Amino acid sequence: MPNPPDPAELAERVAAAVAAHPAVAGLHGGIHGSVTTYLPGRRLLGVRIGEGDEPVEVAVVVRSDRPIPETVRSLRREVSRLCGGATVDITVADIVLPGELP
Repeated sequence: MPNPPDPAELAERVAAAVAAHPAVAGLHGGIHGSVTTYLPGRRLLGVRIGEGDEPVEVAVVVRSDRPIPETVRSLRREVSRLCGGATVDITVADIVLPGELP
């Protein structure tokens, strides 16, 4: 049986995949920065890999020009795939309007 991936490495892969989604404007730390992975010398906001049966948590800022339910379903599928079928909780922490985009 293969070893499970390193949670820090997995969190970085999840963050990269989520940030690359066309409907995602960015990652978000969630309420009080609770959706965070602590890495050596830094924090990765927006992704928390659960331990044991805990879900993977992802918090995002989405673009208003994309359907939110469709975006959440898409992100949940992709993150679950990356995490070996784990349960995934997606939090839409904010929405940006087209004029607010960088």
